[in-house]
Amino acid sequence: MNDRGGARGFTLVELLVGLSLLTLISVLLFGGFRFGLRVWEVGDDRIAEANEIEMAQHLLRRQIGEAQPVVLGLQPDAAPTLFRGDSAGVLFVAPLPAHRGVGGFYLFSLAADGAQKNRQLVLRWRLYRADRLNETDFDPKDRSVLVNGIQSVAIDYFGRPAGDAPARWLERWDGALGLPQLVRLRIAFPPGDGRRWPDLVVAPRLQTSRS
Repeated sequence: MNDRGGARGFTLVELLVGLSLLTLISVLLFGGFRFGLRVWEVGDDRIAEANEIEMAQHLLRRQIGEAQPVVLGLQPDAAPTLFRGDSAGVLFVAPLPAHRGVGGFYLFSLAADGAQKNRQLVLRWRLYRADRLNETDFDPKDRSVLVNGIQSVAIDYFGRPAGDAPARWLERWDGALGLPQLVRLRIAFPPGDGRRWPDLVVAPRLQTSRS
C-alpha cells in the first residue's frame, strides 16, 4: 500500500522550470545592475565635464580680469599697451595665481592648440620681461590645458577702434588705446558633444584712457 501522506518530491519538469526562472531572474537583475552602473558612469562623466568648464572659466575670468596696462616704449601717451589679440588667441600681462607661490607679472598666451580632432584650449605663461617679448618663447612645462576636445575658439574685444570712434565688438585688438573694455571668449564643441560653454565675458579691472 502506497504512503500517500508522505512528502511529495519535485519532478524533473518542475526542477527544470525552477532553474529556468532562477536564470531569467538573475539575467534581469544583472542587466539592471549593469544599466544602473552605466547611468552612474555617464552622470559622473557629465559632472566632470561641467566642472572642467567651470574651472576653466573661473581661471580665465580671474586672469583676464587682472590684466595689467603695461605700456611698451618710453612715451606712455603714444606707446601701445601690451594687450593684443585676434579671434584665435590673446596675449596679455597679469599676476600669476597666488597658489603658484611666485610673485611678479607674467606674460600669458591663450589660444587653441593641437590637431583638429584633439584641439585644446591652452594657457601658457612666463615671467614678464620688457626685453623678451617674443610671444612664442614659452617653456613647454609652463602651460595648462583648460579644455580638451574643442572644435573652435572665437575671441572678441569690446572697445573703441580709434580715438573718436564709438566702442563696439572687434575681432582684433592691438593695444593702441589701452586695454579693451570687455573680452568675450566663445568655444564650440564637435557635433554630438554634449558639453556647453556659456559665453565668457570679462572686464579688465584696470583701464587706461587714450585719446
